[in-house]
Amino acid sequence: MLTKKIKFYYKWFLIWIYYLNRVSFKKESKGEIIICFDGIFSHGGLVDRFKGIISFYEIAKRLDYNFFIHFNSPFNLTDFLVPNKVFWMKDKVFYNPFTTGVLYLMNDFNSDPYTTIKNSKHNRFIVYSNIDYLGKILNTDVENEIHSKWRENFIELFKPSKFLEEKLKTVKSTRNAVAFHTRFTTLLGDFKDTTNLELKATEKVNLIEKVLVEVNKKTASFQDYDIYMFSDSINFLKYIKENTSYKVLEGEPKHIDLNNNDSVESDLKTFIDFYFMSTCEFVFLVQLSPMYNSNFSKYASIVGNTKFDKIIAIKNA
Repeated sequence: MLTKKIKFYYKWFLIWIYYLNRVSFKKESKGEIIICFDGIFSHGGLVDRFKGIISFYEIAKRLDYNFFIHFNSPFNLTDFLVPNKVFWMKDKVFYNPFTTGVLYLMNDFNSDPYTTIKNSKHNRFIVYSNIDYLGKILNTDVENEIHSKWRENFIELFKPSKFLEEKLKTVKSTRNAVAFHTRFTTLLGDFKDTTNLELKATEKVNLIEKVLVEVNKKTASFQDYDIYMFSDSINFLKYIKENTSYKVLEGEPKHIDLNNNDSVESDLKTFIDFYFMSTCEFVFLVQLSPMYNSNFSKYASIVGNTKFDKIIAIKNA
């Protein structure tokens, strides 16, 4: 408990130090929300960041506030996504000690940011969040309503940049497609993550084979479809290419919060996978023990308004 508190206060300390040199006494004529991904600390993966963005965009709409995104770490979001119906780009963020509130809501599932902002004396907010508060903001637990609003907000905010659009043209399927998504993190020895368990060599192969058993069962119903495999593990994708007839998009998967490569190309696959999955007719997340849950494919299906389901087997024989 003490360690968690120390980490929490340390992150607040980093925020205040960061904004000491960014003080401005300019007053905004209208309420403003700026959600930031500036590399002060870990912000989570791409979908975690989308969750925060979509939630606070909805709050801004409801309060008639201006909304901006400051996203320059580990890349500029505009390399891949640009404003669609709303101009949200914010290159520099300044702090006014009299009118600006800072909301640090990373991994904070219990907060009610809409009420906090609505009742605040501040009219400008710098936000750090990776949580999907949309159901709480809409005051509903009806999944279809939440997904519809999430998709609406995403489309209002984003469209692919010319760079991403050109890349997406090279991977479009000409037939109906089904996507299977897996998340292994460190299990197959690909990279270091917040988890640290790596399986033994024989266990890795056994787990991959068990995944394929479940995939093969499901694909029996999709014989006229192109079957695509997606994963955070390049070792898994290599195995698929070498041992099955399933399709794999080119590129090596990266977790954007763990990627120190300055090349735009190194983060490209994350966006291509997300958009490609959003165009598939069916999307499945495969999670066998001890694999990990992922929201990446679920939110891609929400954006594409496509069918999503989970293939879960917590206990393997």
